[in-house]
Amino acid sequence: MSTANLRSLDTTALLVFDTLMEEASVSRTALRLGMTQSAVSHALNRLRNVWSDPLFVRGSGRMEPTHKALALAPGIAAALGELRSLLRREQAFDPETNRRRFVIGMSDYAASVFLPALTARCADTLDRVTFLVRHTSRAIGFDMLDRGEVECLVGNFPGAPKRMRQQVLFHDRFVCAMAAGHPLAGGALTLDGYLSAQHLHVSLAGEPHGLPDRFLARLGHRRQVALTLGHFLVLPQVLAGSALIATEPRSVIEPFAESHNLRLSAPPFAVEDFAFSAVWLGRSDGDPGLAWLTALLSSIAQSP
Repeated sequence: MSTANLRSLDTTALLVFDTLMEEASVSRTALRLGMTQSAVSHALNRLRNVWSDPLFVRGSGRMEPTHKALALAPGIAAALGELRSLLRREQAFDPETNRRRFVIGMSDYAASVFLPALTARCADTLDRVTFLVRHTSRAIGFDMLDRGEVECLVGNFPGAPKRMRQQVLFHDRFVCAMAAGHPLAGGALTLDGYLSAQHLHVSLAGEPHGLPDRFLARLGHRRQVALTLGHFLVLPQVLAGSALIATEPRSVIEPFAESHNLRLSAPPFAVEDFAFSAVWLGRSDGDPGLAWLTALLSSIAQSP
């Protein structure tokens, strides 16, 4: 890229690109950035000249990114993140005075654990501190973080690469859940009874087997998985109306046990607890906003 082109990449133009990727509207981009629509269009034209590409074209009621724009988006988001980090460095984050939108990657499981308390604790500052939650999983979370699509992951993310930081928030354990009227709900759940039943399994990546299956395999056993779901929060309703058993994290099932008349018990075989963590890129270590957020998440995790 020539020096002349590099000079065209001012911060305003990059902010316009990044915001337009999310808003898909010149007018909404202008409103969010406090600019006129004409100024937004001029900034976009500078970027089009730099990359010799239209970058955004009008679709059905929205501005659609071209293939070139989709390829550029992660790098531009990461560059802006670095600039924001430089500006925030050495400044303590105060939700009473600072403005910030946090982009967090969570599954519906993690969201159900943290979001009610997070929004409750931030109720008085939600006009300044906002949250954008993007759905993620172990299969895609680290890539989303690398591409700048999220700035923090919250959930079960084992084996984080060395370029990332990880803070354990709490440890969760597996429980077995079934409808109160299930034939096996009347007494202690035995391994033979467990293996004779049909099971429900949740996998965000669509895999038919999970951690409980690996522990069963070590014992030479295999359960009958009749239904695999790609999300957690429909789990209580399905269990309540079926003869299936689910072996899933306690914190996602226990809040619904009473309302859906579910019976909970420990698995009839050993399954290790697992860590629930916050994960972020090491280059964000100096970000006081992320430090504030992870401290808040840790406080929520430690509360009853």
